[in-house]
Amino acid sequence: MSQQADFTAQSAGDRRSALRRVLVVASTFPADPGDPVPGFVRDQVIAMKECEPGIEFTVLAPHDRYTRTRSHVEHEHYTERRFHYAWPHGWEALTGRGILPALREKPLRYLLVPGLFLGEFIALLRLTRTLSPDVIYAHWFTPQALCACAVSVLTGVPFVFTTHAADVDVWHNVPILGRMLVRWGTRRARAVTAVSRRSMAKLAAFLPGAQPPSDSSEIIPMGVALPGQDFAGADDLRQQFDLPQGPVVLFLGRLAEKKGVDHLLHAMSRVAPKCDASLLVAGDGPLRGELEGLAARLGISDRVTFLGYTTGKEKDRVLRAADLVVLPSIITDGGDAEGLPVVLMEGLAYGRICIATDVSGADDVLTDGVDGYLIPQRDPEALAAAIERALALPEDSRISMGAAARRTALQFEWSAIARRHLDFFERFLLPGGER
Repeated sequence: MSQQADFTAQSAGDRRSALRRVLVVASTFPADPGDPVPGFVRDQVIAMKECEPGIEFTVLAPHDRYTRTRSHVEHEHYTERRFHYAWPHGWEALTGRGILPALREKPLRYLLVPGLFLGEFIALLRLTRTLSPDVIYAHWFTPQALCACAVSVLTGVPFVFTTHAADVDVWHNVPILGRMLVRWGTRRARAVTAVSRRSMAKLAAFLPGAQPPSDSSEIIPMGVALPGQDFAGADDLRQQFDLPQGPVVLFLGRLAEKKGVDHLLHAMSRVAPKCDASLLVAGDGPLRGELEGLAARLGISDRVTFLGYTTGKEKDRVLRAADLVVLPSIITDGGDAEGLPVVLMEGLAYGRICIATDVSGADDVLTDGVDGYLIPQRDPEALAAAIERALALPEDSRISMGAAARRTALQFEWSAIARRHLDFFERFLLPGGER
């Protein structure tokens, strides 16, 4: 049956999706549950599959030298396909820990960028011709949406994309051609989503009138899995981590420049003596050694615990043990930035008061003073003041803010977010929905 006939066969009141095959392409995708690569694309695919069991999802991502990626793996909810982009394969270190950080760490890796574009384009073209998907769904504009656009031109398969943060911004560094490529990819996409208003604004800056395509663009964040409502036992959990007495401030995420953890350490050097507070750093990354050294120089090593990469049950434990969740994200000098940290929604889901910078996309989610606090980036004094303010709240205010946080998180529960993505994309894949 043709795609159009398949769509037409759906009755107006039938909630089943008209889509049958979706090909997802991403540069960041975990190889297994223990892989420290951010897992929100995988979580989204799983949530969409659970919303619509009749859709077949295939995910295409680059091989990653840091984990044992395999070229073809059948998972319960999706099929995972990987492509090579460098020879020898041990050089494939561009995507496993973030493209921009990898380039800054070793500028010679810029030589791998053409191989990534070419490898992804060839793999995506072959897979599209083999699978005949209803739609190609690209996460990040660079390189995924550009490759998907080229494949769409050659095959006629429509594509949609989600922009996350700096994936479009990098084209400001390419005069004239950069703007042309962004406009080309955006015009040809059937639909576009961004994870935050800031991410959408970065895309719109390349477009005529600095406006996103109003008829086929929407801001839809990534989602969060809601925990159970039993938040008891935090004291026992703190004992497991051998934490000092007093309130616990939690940072959860990758230890990379855009996360701004150095500013959090400077803030904690002001807070710890006043509030007897300790900091739990749950994450790993290229800056871990540097940050541990900074904590020592600031004289707060006894108040900072670096746990390393944390996932699964251990992540659940640290979120339950925390009094506050802090996201001190920054925009780096090179332009790297957050789209909207999933950790923010996770903290809210656990009823934790969250403190986040106003450049992280958190201003789309948090209402300052109601379910969390917003602060300026790169300002340890403002961050310290917010932490002290939150820790000084009376018990009834803390309970009230925690309840407000959980209500906010309900909007971002994965089943609802997955449904929004599917419904939005499908609107532009129905007959007459083409731009």
